[in-house]
Amino acid sequence: MAAPQRHPKYWFLDGNIVFQADSTLFHLHKGVLFVHSPTLENIFALPSGVENDGEDEDHPIFLPGISGEEFDHFMSWLYHVSGALPHDQNLPSLVAILKVSHLWQIKNSIAWAIAHLNQLELSAVHKLELARKYTIPQWIAPAVRSLTLASLSAIDEDETLVLGVRVYSIIARAREVMEMELCTIAAVPPGLSLPPSPACNNSHHVHCKDVWTCFWWQKVARQLLHPYNPLAISALVEYVSQQTNPDGLNLECKARFIGQVVESGGLEVEENIIYGAITAVQAYFETL
Repeated sequence: MAAPQRHPKYWFLDGNIVFQADSTLFHLHKGVLFVHSPTLENIFALPSGVENDGEDEDHPIFLPGISGEEFDHFMSWLYHVSGALPHDQNLPSLVAILKVSHLWQIKNSIAWAIAHLNQLELSAVHKLELARKYTIPQWIAPAVRSLTLASLSAIDEDETLVLGVRVYSIIARAREVMEMELCTIAAVPPGLSLPPSPACNNSHHVHCKDVWTCFWWQKVARQLLHPYNPLAISALVEYVSQQTNPDGLNLECKARFIGQVVESGGLEVEENIIYGAITAVQAYFETL
């Protein structure tokens, strides 16, 4: 194994604590660290049980699980000039800063990293992975919602491994229940049991129901059951309202048919399923 090497930038001659990440040594200032992390200050106030721990390069404090490159990225944030930003704000750099900051509970750098990660186009799977590793609860609900509304085929094998069996099974079960609900809604045009509207009559209402049934199966059901881009249940009323009124369908009857979708609670089904998946993932993450 190669001998540890001093970092060319973060080996300060006036430093007073030495860390080692991989084979790289960092000579840093306790004061700079403690300003950002009271937790770290409390930790170092306790005896480590190791003689001369961190006092020189022969007795560095090892950082298991943190690479030299990751710690380098964190240093770029820790020692950036006031008012300026670290030069690297790419994904590996931001995740490294988040990782070390989470370990040492440095709130301002955690917030900074999350804010800049939000500006990147991260996938829902990646956001869930980071939310699980580094306790970012505000990312869970949007990510789970996105995955639940998408087809399971959109999650590739690598992403399935990242999600893990538990989270993937929650998403898959929610998707299954939602598809069953979609099939049920698509199969049964709403409002067929309603009496005619005041602007219609019994004889014409039979025709209204026939026209509505054909419209529902030919237009709405196809969109609800589309294999690649299904119509969200929550968008159902808006979609139907925007369609050209079928010939022979009384407008007031159509409005009552649409109203039946709302009154039946069918539009809430999707949200209830998503909410259940979100709470299940949140509960699982809290056990980790």
